Amino acid sequence: MASLFDQNFRYTDRARAIFKELQRNLHPIYRELLEEGFSPREITALVTSAAAQTENAAIAEWEEARGGSHNPGESQTTA
Repeated sequence: MASLFDQNFRYTDRARAIFKELQRNLHPIYRELLEEGFSPREITALVTSAAAQTENAAIAEWEEARGGSHNPGESQTTA
């Protein structure tokens, strides 16, 4: 399986590019919600929950496309 970390547990170039893309996409959302008066902590909680649910959905889709669970003994949790 590919890794976003090198042998010294630092981000790879690909990981840094993904990180920057995520920042570019999240920044306008944070600005909009901050301007509406929401707290940074609440926004972060919302973003974190959305990321976890997106992860779970993507894993389920990936496993289904591969014809079953990647690790049948492992259960998935939702936020």
